[in-house]
Amino acid sequence: MEPVERLCDFLRGASGYAVLRNPDVVSNLVRGGDVDLLVQNIHSFSKNLLKSAGSPLMYMNRSYVHGFFWAWGHVDLLPTIEWHGAVFVDTKKILEKALLNSFGLSEASLPYQAVISWFASLLWGGFFKMRYRDVIVQAAREHERELFQILEHAVGSLWARRLLEAAQAGRPEDSVNWVGALRRVLWWRAFRRAPLATVKGWVRFWFREIMLRIEPPVLWIAVLGPDGSGKSTLLQALKQRLGRGRPFLEVRIFHWRPGRIGGGKASGPVTDPHGEPPRGFLASCAKVGLLAIDWVLGYWLDLAHLRAKGILVAFDRHYVDLLVDPKRYRYGGPMKFAEFIGHWIPRPDLFIILDLPAEVAHARKPEVPLEEARRLRERYLKLGASLPKAYVVDASRPLEEVEADVVDLILRHMASRTAQRIRGLGLC
Repeated sequence: MEPVERLCDFLRGASGYAVLRNPDVVSNLVRGGDVDLLVQNIHSFSKNLLKSAGSPLMYMNRSYVHGFFWAWGHVDLLPTIEWHGAVFVDTKKILEKALLNSFGLSEASLPYQAVISWFASLLWGGFFKMRYRDVIVQAAREHERELFQILEHAVGSLWARRLLEAAQAGRPEDSVNWVGALRRVLWWRAFRRAPLATVKGWVRFWFREIMLRIEPPVLWIAVLGPDGSGKSTLLQALKQRLGRGRPFLEVRIFHWRPGRIGGGKASGPVTDPHGEPPRGFLASCAKVGLLAIDWVLGYWLDLAHLRAKGILVAFDRHYVDLLVDPKRYRYGGPMKFAEFIGHWIPRPDLFIILDLPAEVAHARKPEVPLEEARRLRERYLKLGASLPKAYVVDASRPLEEVEADVVDLILRHMASRTAQRIRGLGLC
């Protein structure tokens, strides 16, 4: 609670901002929510926020929001209220009409909270968040005129009346059926009010989205190791520990390859890794060629997109696993060719190699002969020594200890990566 209280103390002494929704900041952060703040001056407010809250583990800069993620929570700073460059709420009026609430924080008035809570999920995600239903209905019934004016500014009088009537009837969720029309009329009205600024905002939005995929704010990891080392169990533990904005929005797990082509999103775990004979020369070469295509397409069409959204991508094995254990993947071609193809495969920011004595691995997975388990252990250790940013973790210990070490590794790398970006922006 101490970092959360520090944040609240900072906000009590700050000016030029408004909490846009969920004004009980402490309760909202405790339940796993984020804090949305409209701020007058992004740069100076960000610098002061970081002085108070400390360096974040992740920083995400989109055209419409600057997101700061700590282990204790997530704060978004918004310079405007927009969608794809179209500003649809008068941000100056939000700050002018902001009220000091019982927590000592500056919060947007109820009609503005209602519109922002309503439109954020509707425009960006095409869905309605039911937990904001009461706020929207209350605003429609108690502040009819002001809510209508805000809606009219955004989408015109016809849609404003329709939305208001739905909210007054207690059914704001009906608006999901009108998402396409609302997006079109909202963007067109913003363009008519400020054509140059709206087009510039649209270009800025897509530029930032492309850059987030080229330089994602989130690292990605691959967990390697012999059968029985506990890779799957560890990854499930990481998913529970690091998701929901603490600091990652989610942890998405893949098995060995993205799965863009040649089947489902991921092949399942192998129960008998050496049970089938290797493929022939040509079939093996064709297979790794397809794997390269799968990885390149899968990375840029799926993984880069996930990382841009603040999702930690975690792989149970990676292509380099084939170089350690070709028999597992039925590879019967020349290893030089597999190594050459490997140079074209996207590689994670962090390799975590789970190591344990061959006798322990064999006891857990007896289908792998003991001598083979010993050879595999040596190969994994050799691979770890050759890969940049590869870390060997003792997996013979209890899961809690292994998990703690891996979490520490991930967060230290994220903190270092983010600190470098923060310094580059002049925020510290």
